[in-house]
Amino acid sequence: MLGVPVWSALIGLSLALCPSGQDPSTPTVRVSRVEAVRSVSFEINVVSGQKDIVVPYCGVGEGGSEGLCSLAIHIEVESKEGWHRIKPRYREVVLGGVPPDKWNPLVIPAKHGHDFAFGFSKNDFAVERGQRLRVVVDAWPDEPSMRTGRDPIKLTSAAFDCP
Repeated sequence: MLGVPVWSALIGLSLALCPSGQDPSTPTVRVSRVEAVRSVSFEINVVSGQKDIVVPYCGVGEGGSEGLCSLAIHIEVESKEGWHRIKPRYREVVLGGVPPDKWNPLVIPAKHGHDFAFGFSKNDFAVERGQRLRVVVDAWPDEPSMRTGRDPIKLTSAAFDCP
């Protein structure tokens, strides 16, 4: 990003745990902090709802927060056509991640939440300051379902501006 001023933003997003119109008994995901310099970092709170859910994590980051597996989360950007996954900036960017058989399952008990970390490079993905983003996290009712990857529970955060 040569020629572009290096900027840093820390946004404390006050997103409601259950956005208006959402049933508080269902699982939710909330983005509580977004930070950007050359990468965009998220602190994500996943709340289980009335039943236990399983969310895969692939490591522990700074501060001891588990990092969500990149194959079980994606970032969407809003356009005139609606919401779609962010795309790589260059053809050379290879998307990948830890395969599901290597995921660490984390059970979030009913009516509880857990904080996770996630981030991506702004140099690798086509996202710009001010664009509307949202986070979609895959969760499952149990570990065997998580291992197969079938029929995930899609948890979508409220929209927020890319810092």
